[in-house]
Amino acid sequence: MAHPANVSSMSPAFLSFADQAIYLAHVARGQHAVIQVLWRYLRPVDVGALTRFRDNLAHGHLARLIRPALLPFGRHQWVSAPPPSAAIAAAVAPLNAGAIQAWADAQVELPLDPVRGPAWTLTSQGFTDGSTVVSLVVSHCVADGLTVALAVSEAAHGGRRVPIYPGIRTARRAATALGAELQRIVRDAPATFRALGQLARTASTSLGTSNTPAASPVVTAADDQTVVFPSAFIRVPTSVWDAKARSRGANRLTLLAAITAAFAEALGRVRDDDVTLLFPVNRREGLSHTGGNDVALATLKVRVDELRGRLHPLQRRLRAALLRTRQEPNRLAALLPLVPFVPQHAFSAASHLALGALADLPVTCSNLGILPRDVLQIDGSEADRICFRGIDRPTARRAIEARQGVATLFAGVIPGFIALSFVAYQPGVITEPQHLRALVERLLADYELAGEFFDA
Repeated sequence: MAHPANVSSMSPAFLSFADQAIYLAHVARGQHAVIQVLWRYLRPVDVGALTRFRDNLAHGHLARLIRPALLPFGRHQWVSAPPPSAAIAAAVAPLNAGAIQAWADAQVELPLDPVRGPAWTLTSQGFTDGSTVVSLVVSHCVADGLTVALAVSEAAHGGRRVPIYPGIRTARRAATALGAELQRIVRDAPATFRALGQLARTASTSLGTSNTPAASPVVTAADDQTVVFPSAFIRVPTSVWDAKARSRGANRLTLLAAITAAFAEALGRVRDDDVTLLFPVNRREGLSHTGGNDVALATLKVRVDELRGRLHPLQRRLRAALLRTRQEPNRLAALLPLVPFVPQHAFSAASHLALGALADLPVTCSNLGILPRDVLQIDGSEADRICFRGIDRPTARRAIEARQGVATLFAGVIPGFIALSFVAYQPGVITEPQHLRALVERLLADYELAGEFFDA
């Protein structure tokens, strides 16, 4: 289905303040976060069906780019992305099966541009054991994990959406776009003034009362070598996982939280016998396609001795933290209307100031929940393996070490399994994929769990 001729005359679709902040931070820091989905078929894929899947993606939730504002204080807009015209490139020769992880990491390095395009890539590669791996890498500026999962599900069962965004700006449309931005600034004025008031109250309260501990000194690497964060992909049967959760007096999600906390402990990301967990909480109401990222972060501190016995107390506190995050006003969100007025260099400065907030060495646990069976069927039949991960594209080692490392756990439930993706770089502990793989095996064994790695 082609984009209709009148797509360029559609009403402007402005980014949310949160999406604009994520894009500006990406530009300022030069660090591009992405979502990657990997499928492994233990056979060659149907290239024709995979091409149709790619074309469906190009007419779905991912069919958009970002048009930066014309005005200094304007709102950025979504614009319709042109569909890909080239065929999916066929691999010249199969790679050794031991290179699956390295190939997956290399796909993260392919060029992405959320403004000029492409904002996502779909690639495939055959391996000498007869299997095929397909990779989808999406700029986090245009979609988060839930949006990507929804886009994949719709594209796999043949769904296409009528474009809802204007076309990429032309000189003829510049005046119209400028007028729309001016009108939006006026409409946003009440929220902007409320945000200024909130900022003033927050600053007043913070003076003389802040006791946030400073981040521990970090000796950064002397070189600018770039690295891809080590990852380990593994799946555990849901029957085994759920039985272990019940034996510890907990549910599926609480066991995931406990394993995330144990992951943090194994990495040494502990402060005063506590680990700090961050849980992205979906704030969408219904299946909206107008926002790329719409989550709030629930924070939970877990004492390492809580992980040794029954998990029911942890389950109560986790449930309360998630409920509180869903119900209470987001104080950070109240300040977001100020985003268009923040100078570009300030986003870079803010990332350095945020190092103080990293003193607790948080670990993020992103739970996608139960995924539709469609996400497995990108070539018309079910893949044998699937995994999701959120990861930065290659980053300077000194920048990672200045952040005191990074650690995340992605989880999603597919038919029969819970798929886990561990991502970590911890100076002196985890710097290579084989280090992380060994740590994950020990971690799951401590919980009497075992799984199958993506490349097994």
